[in-house]
Amino acid sequence: MKTAFVGLACASLFLAFSSCKTTPDNFSVEQVGEEYYPLEVGKYWIYEVDSTIYDPTGDTMISFSKTLMKEEITDTILDYLGNVIYRFERYERKADTLPWNVSKVFTASIDGNLAIRTEDNLRFIKMTFPLRVNNRWDGNLYFDNGLIVTVAGESVEMFKSWSYRVKALGVQDTVGGQSFGDVAVIQEADAENQIELRRSFSTYAKGIGLIAREMWILDTQCIESCDGQTWEEKAEKGFILHQTMLEHN
Repeated sequence: MKTAFVGLACASLFLAFSSCKTTPDNFSVEQVGEEYYPLEVGKYWIYEVDSTIYDPTGDTMISFSKTLMKEEITDTILDYLGNVIYRFERYERKADTLPWNVSKVFTASIDGNLAIRTEDNLRFIKMTFPLRVNNRWDGNLYFDNGLIVTVAGESVEMFKSWSYRVKALGVQDTVGGQSFGDVAVIQEADAENQIELRRSFSTYAKGIGLIAREMWILDTQCIESCDGQTWEEKAEKGFILHQTMLEHN
């Protein structure tokens, strides 16, 4: 089983086949839904990322972190088929008075009717077009959902039981005090049992892109003695992440 080593920055992993339908010629961009996933050199997004990390081996069971993160499309390249791939640079800093530091480079593209994001050598299918409420697909088709991710020194099957679907489309939402009149909510995971919680939702605004993400990747072995406790109380390893857009161009 493959293993990926992911620290706190992994918690802000922005994850990306469905029944690979071809896009009908009579669909416009608006009908297809590509405006929720805009790609253009020079575009940037700034987010606030709040992370809660559970570490049963550390001095402190729970640690909290707040990070400012900027993602910017800096260039394009062509793949071997001549498709345009957009190069992203991610920057991080702990406060707005500090300089940005590059933390990662990754790519994104529109490949036929698929919105692709490739990060940490993992290729995610973030959307399939045309977008329709309750459309479902395997967003992690290109890698093993049993992939082990290391969080605070603990092994976690981060992508276990993931199943993508369009939860909402064309609805209004407020994120970080900003109102958006047309958003798409993509459910990437929503599975729970007595010892595991896998929950991940991404919200995209039309013409803007990703505006919010929420992830709960938690494990516990506490069952009977923790009956009635919330996941925040009984979790023993994993993380909770809230990502909110502050600014974009």
